[in-house]
Amino acid sequence: CEDVNNTCCANDPAAYMWYETNLQATGSIGETGDFVPGITICWFIGWVLTYICLFKGIQSSGKAAYFTATFPYVVLVSLFIRGVTLEGAGKGIAVLFTPDMSRLLDPIVWMDAAGQIFYSLSVGFGALICFGSYNPVKNNCGRDAAIIAIINCGTSVFAGIVVYSVLGFREAKLDIPATDVQGGPGLAFIAYATAVTEMPLPQLWAAAFFFMMVLLAIDSEFGTIEACIGPLQDYPFFQNIRKEVLCLIMCVVLCLLGLPMCTQSGLYVFVLWDTFSVALPLLFIGVAECVVVAWFYDLEKFAEDIEYMTGSQPNIYWKFCWKYISPTLITLILVASLIKQCLSPAMYSAFVGCDPLNPTESKDWAKDTPFPWWAQIIGAVMVMFPVFPMPILATWHFAKKKLFKNRGQVGSYTA
Repeated sequence: CEDVNNTCCANDPAAYMWYETNLQATGSIGETGDFVPGITICWFIGWVLTYICLFKGIQSSGKAAYFTATFPYVVLVSLFIRGVTLEGAGKGIAVLFTPDMSRLLDPIVWMDAAGQIFYSLSVGFGALICFGSYNPVKNNCGRDAAIIAIINCGTSVFAGIVVYSVLGFREAKLDIPATDVQGGPGLAFIAYATAVTEMPLPQLWAAAFFFMMVLLAIDSEFGTIEACIGPLQDYPFFQNIRKEVLCLIMCVVLCLLGLPMCTQSGLYVFVLWDTFSVALPLLFIGVAECVVVAWFYDLEKFAEDIEYMTGSQPNIYWKFCWKYISPTLITLILVASLIKQCLSPAMYSAFVGCDPLNPTESKDWAKDTPFPWWAQIIGAVMVMFPVFPMPILATWHFAKKKLFKNRGQVGSYTA
């Protein structure tokens, strides 16, 4: 702590650094505050790095991915070796693999879990389809899909072990339960940071961990930007724009859209986006993809397309999942989540601070607060914005197809 007389900082330095120094957080999402200089500068630097890695398209992003996708594994392995050798690591790992069965009755848990799988695998974003279009026609996409899913889920479990081994160490040193951890940014910037300060050479491990986080963030942007630029280049108007210019326009637009997150209430704006713009729209898109491919395009025709590319058809298990199990389960999760969110408004953790006169009693620096009505409306728009074009465009295509068919019939009768 810079101020040795600050009792709040001395009592919980990680929370003080996060809320007071880094975020300079206001008390609610309605109090915008000013732009935080450090966060704003980092935001612009992040987008400049993203553009440098992407402006040449798949050629530049592919080369950058050799480092951004592989180096985090080096850091993870290093943190794993250090973490599991710490005092109390076993207790923290036991917490990770001890489920709370009562939470299985909460549909929001299932929605978040499904959204996390969609997000980590880039399902529903269009990134996989976009990158897959660069493969040869005769590529074994079934093998690639299995490898990606296994590596992704294995990495998630491995990263969980790394984090909870350190949280177990935190419990052994500071008597803070490994279960006492916030989700989202609080896990990395408060819980993990608190534990790292108790480790030997804390600066080294903190630098390695957060450098890994930066690489993962930039790597995630590759797929997001490419999924936006790729479809645009299929339209004649955008084909006349150079890839470098189109990428620059996209990066500038997205950079400007994210500027509200650089204000003192930026964390609440981030939570608003994260709550409404990720899980629910992705579940809608996932159901739509399953229904369109299995029921409208025809599942057998899709299986024949896979056979043409890979040399063999998918077995009956995959066909049954695509046609019945996946759309049914996702629909159930989606409906239950919508009902739960309608009955209980979405919440965010609002900063309440610490009482300097009684810092030991100020254990919670934030309290759960419902989003105001106007934020709920913005959230609803975020959900509808990527979902509504699907039925509108589907209706337009069906109507156009039927109209041309009727015109053809009228023409034949006239002749």
